[in-house]
Amino acid sequence: MNLIQNQAETFYEYNFSDRDDHKDFVQGLRIELDEYRKNSHKLEFIDVILKRLKLGYDKHLESCEYKNDRLKCSINSNYENTLFFVQNEKEGIIEKLDSTEFTILERKLTNESLTKIIEDLSEIKLGQELTYTDLYDEFQELKEYYFLNKKHWSQLFIGRISEMVAGGVISETVSKEIVTTVMKNYQGLIS
Repeated sequence: MNLIQNQAETFYEYNFSDRDDHKDFVQGLRIELDEYRKNSHKLEFIDVILKRLKLGYDKHLESCEYKNDRLKCSINSNYENTLFFVQNEKEGIIEKLDSTEFTILERKLTNESLTKIIEDLSEIKLGQELTYTDLYDEFQELKEYYFLNKKHWSQLFIGRISEMVAGGVISETVSKEIVTTVMKNYQGLIS
């Protein structure tokens, strides 16, 4: 979990109650989002909030006595209103994203590319033993850094591969194979 995700978790824990008025939470969220200068940081923050809200709502619905008539339950109403307004905030942030920052679609495509790279390298085998779990863990961790702009994220990606070579986790040959695979099949990943 990165710093922004941790801050969002803390904000949610201290500020959301399923029995409070949604307006108070949404107003507090807007104030908290104003603390972040970059829209990509705001997007990272609000993504965590939305996930937590959806999980809380789903958990409540499991035991809600008004499953068939959600309008009777004030907790349902609070979650639905909160989700609606937080989603609106997210859409506003997405509209303001700079072209150098990751969009939601680019995040999804990059995640798919990282997963596919691991699968491709697993199939290639490269004639030597490779610690795929280490490579997989590194790529999973990279998914937490989309708040960086694309250039810095790409530099981090290349740096992680270089660190793995320097640390002996992968060989230089494997590193070159990763870069070749990325450049050939996933051109948007390294700019």
